[in-house]
Order: sequence, then C-alpha cells, then structure tokens
Amino acid sequence: MFPVRPPPSLVFALLLAITAAAPAAALAPPYRPPYQPASDADLLQEVPSLEDPAVGAMRARRRTLDATPHDVRAALALANAYIDYSRQIGDAHYAGYAEAVIAPWTALPSPPAGVLLTQATILQYRHEFAPARELLERALRQDPRNAQAWLTSATLHMVQGNFAAASKACAQVTNTGGLELGLACLGNLRSYTGQAKQSLALLQHAETSSTGASAVYRGWVQGLMAETAERLGDWQAAESHYRAALEALPRDNFLLVAYADFLLDRGRPREVLPLLAAQSQSDTAFLRLALAADALHAPDSGRYTWTMAARFEALKARGSDYFGREESRFALRLGHDPQGALQLATRNWQVQRAPWDARVLLEAALAAHEPAAAADVIAFIKETRLEDPMVLALAQQLGALP
Repeated sequence: MFPVRPPPSLVFALLLAITAAAPAAALAPPYRPPYQPASDADLLQEVPSLEDPAVGAMRARRRTLDATPHDVRAALALANAYIDYSRQIGDAHYAGYAEAVIAPWTALPSPPAGVLLTQATILQYRHEFAPARELLERALRQDPRNAQAWLTSATLHMVQGNFAAASKACAQVTNTGGLELGLACLGNLRSYTGQAKQSLALLQHAETSSTGASAVYRGWVQGLMAETAERLGDWQAAESHYRAALEALPRDNFLLVAYADFLLDRGRPREVLPLLAAQSQSDTAFLRLALAADALHAPDSGRYTWTMAARFEALKARGSDYFGREESRFALRLGHDPQGALQLATRNWQVQRAPWDARVLLEAALAAHEPAAAADVIAFIKETRLEDPMVLALAQQLGALP
C-alpha cells in the first residue's frame, strides 16, 4: 500500500545499513554477519549533497528552530521535513532525527496534537501500531477536525486489515479534508475488499477533480491507481499509472520500489537495475536490485546477496527486526530457505496484513510444502474478497481456492 501523504508525512521505507560489498562465497546463505570495513578509506555511506534543494530546506528549518527553540511550529516543520526526506530517499535515519526534534514536546504530560500525530507517524513506520493508534486517538480527541490524523488512522487500519475501522476513518477524512481526499481514501480501501473497479473509478475522480493539486498528491493517487490496476490484472494500465506517479515524484523511494516489484513480476529484471541505480542506499531498493541481479544470473549477483544479508544483520543488531516481509522474501528467493521464510512471513502476518504480506506467506508455505501454515491468510482472502491475481494464483496452487 502506498503511504498516505497528501499533506506531510507517512513513512513506509527501510533503515539504511551497510553499503559495502564482500565476496559472495565468503559465507553460506542465507545470513551473514555485518560487514566490517578493512580501513578508514572504505566507503560505507554516501551522504546527501548540500546542493539538494530538500537538504537546503531542512538546513534552513534547522536554523529557524535553533533561533526559536521553544517554537513547536518550527519544530514540527523541521520534523515533517525530515520524515518526508526519509521517505523520499529510503533512509530512516531522518525519521530518527525527526523524533529527536520533537522529543521536548513528546515528554510533556499533554503534547500538542501535531506532535502526537508526528510521533504516531514515526511509530507506525516502526510497525509499533498499537502505540501509534493510541497517539492518534489522543491527537483526534484534541483536534477532531485534523484530516491528516484521520488519514493516517485509516492507513494504519488498512495495513492491519481492519477494514471496518478504516471505512469509518475515511468517512472522517471526507468530513474534515474534503471530498477529493475522502474519495482517495475510500478508493484505496475498496481496492482491498473486492471492489477494485470501483476503487479505480473513485481514485480517477479524486485525481481529476482536484485542480491545482501538488505533485505529492498527484504521485500518491497515481500510485494508488497503479496498485489497484495490478489488483485487476491490467498490467498495461498499472504501468501507465506507475510512470505517471514517477513523473510527479521521480525520486520517491516507495514508488520506485513498487514499480521495481511490478517489473520483476513481469519478468523484466534488466529494467530494475537502472531504475534503482541511484537508490542503493535504501534497503528496500537494494533488495530489489539483488533480486534483479539474481534473476539475470549477473556476475555480481552473489555480491548483492552478501551485502543484503549483511544489511539485515545490521538491522537486527540495532533491534530493527520489523521488516519481516522483505526479510522473508530475501530468505526464500536469495537464501533458498523456505522454512526460515515461512517463519518470518508468519510472524509478519501477525503485525500487518496488506496483500504483499499475504503473498509472501503463501509463497513461503508453498515452497515449504506446508499449506496448513497459510490457513489464516486463506480465511482472510475469502473474508475480504481480495482481488489480486498473484495472491489468488498462489492460493489456488495450495489447493485452497477453486
């Protein structure tokens, strides 16, 4: 699902870890210890250029906050800029910077609604959904007309498969944020509940009726339409919407990764390499580069696999073990470990229930020859009437659907 961010900030990206490489044969798959640089000259990370306008804007906001350290509006402007940049480049260090900026206000007995919303966004990124929901509820008690808080709440419910609660939140988005934003929210929701054609119509209306919309809004809605077209198996329309989304937001890591997944599914891994070449600092993007290199039997595919394994180990060393979907996919496709992939996917399913979460569990259950392990996913598909040709084909292979 695409992060909801017409006004500022929702982060569905992975943490940056280690970008150095080592020989593929150094250790056996699926997992290796983190890379240790041999010397101070080894390149570990490329930092953003000061010539980047977004970096310049963040620095300007930092100066403003430094000059007025007690101004919560200045703090929120900087924190949201960090969150947006984190999402754009796929580096969640900036979400951590955002958390540090608002820390003096989150420590208050009763933080302002904007602070609660920003902290909830960060917690949602970390998959700490229960505390994120609690903060959103507190924010909405203070400011029940906050459309972004309702939109964030709706997204959280969708990610966890709580579609009745998401529907109520989308209704509040309409009441507080306007018809177009409400249509986009409801359109997104219906793509998960067996109403993908209605979803596409609502999203189309949300885009065309919103005159003068920002590039962020256009890219967001086009991304949702691409995802919905995939649910309908309309690959040509999906690609058209992905390209339109990337025309609006050419550097958006989430969109780039989603389009890379589309290309991998269509058997076009060669196109993934140039698409994500500038995104290698993002772990989500790097995983797709590794998958593409493996599909192409590229000479350096082992190097990609080794480095991705090291990144996962580095994430675990920092206590960041909440990206089960990606790790399960890595374990199955690159680590050739169906049982490990199944364990990861099953644990991930307890946390989030988007179509890709269903898919990785079904793929792992099929590869591990354990169809019973997918029973909860199958029940969820039947209950929600999910339309997704990739997911439904896997369910049929498991003998769970006619």
